[in-house]
Amino acid sequence: MGYKLFSPGARRNNATYIVRGTIGRRRFEARTDTTDKDEAEIWAAKYVAGLESSTPAGQALTFATAAGHYIALKRPRRDDERHIVLLGRWFGDKPIGEIIGADLVAAAHALKPRVSDATKNRAIITPGSAVLHYAEEQGWCPYRRHRRLKVSRRSPRRPATDDAMRLLLANTEDHKHLLLAWLYETGVRITDSLALNDADLNLSASRVRVASSKTDDHGEIGISPELVAMLANTPRCKGGRVFPWKDRHGVYRWLRKLTKRLGVTYTPHLSRHALATDLRALGWDMKAIAERGIWRDERSAARYTHHRSTDTPGRSVGLLRGKS
Repeated sequence: MGYKLFSPGARRNNATYIVRGTIGRRRFEARTDTTDKDEAEIWAAKYVAGLESSTPAGQALTFATAAGHYIALKRPRRDDERHIVLLGRWFGDKPIGEIIGADLVAAAHALKPRVSDATKNRAIITPGSAVLHYAEEQGWCPYRRHRRLKVSRRSPRRPATDDAMRLLLANTEDHKHLLLAWLYETGVRITDSLALNDADLNLSASRVRVASSKTDDHGEIGISPELVAMLANTPRCKGGRVFPWKDRHGVYRWLRKLTKRLGVTYTPHLSRHALATDLRALGWDMKAIAERGIWRDERSAARYTHHRSTDTPGRSVGLLRGKS
């Protein structure tokens, strides 16, 4: 799917750049005869274009070929790229002009049978639609709208409770303790939290620079004196990293065991729900909440707010019955 350049020495001790990839189901590999990356990219683009133009007459463009071009242009996130490649294998040699919305829905149910409809939308239908819309822009297929599976605008998750967080914090130490405290107070996504580096910290000003890999946005947030002290007193990891785990899976391995032993329900994302819900209860408007949590927009943040009623002094059925 698409093509990739291998630098000199990266493959079979090649002395020059090598281009390797697939067109449809046809694999190819060629030597560029240059050690200059810019020249190699130009050579590769012309070479691949020549291969595609030599496709036998009547052989329609496949989803896999269109997806290769889409990936080369957009460079989607790793998970999205993985699902796009999976879709290319699923559709096989079916011409891209024959793929309709119902095909994407069928693929979502077949490739992701045991997940929610929201996950099917995110993993299959949304990236698949993006490839098809790109193909339409190139004139490779007609324009079609691709509807997603219907899901509630409200997330089915529930915010992490204060009782659960107290119990988890009381049973952890060092970097595990710091991570849970950080997640509770900031609500930053777990992947973005694990990317936190010493250079992102401005502890003297009680500020931390955080980024969102989901929106390519970033900002600075204020943190409490208690969290400042915890960050200052916890040793840094290799390369100045604040946390030692490479990805979220490393966190889940110990966190699942801990929550099971303590009998509590918790995932890092529930702290994000708790942040939005608590801020809403404190009277923050949705724009301010979205900025604080680095959500894409107010509608995205709204999915994370949950109803948390407050007492209404002076209004009860007891008082009502006592009125004359």
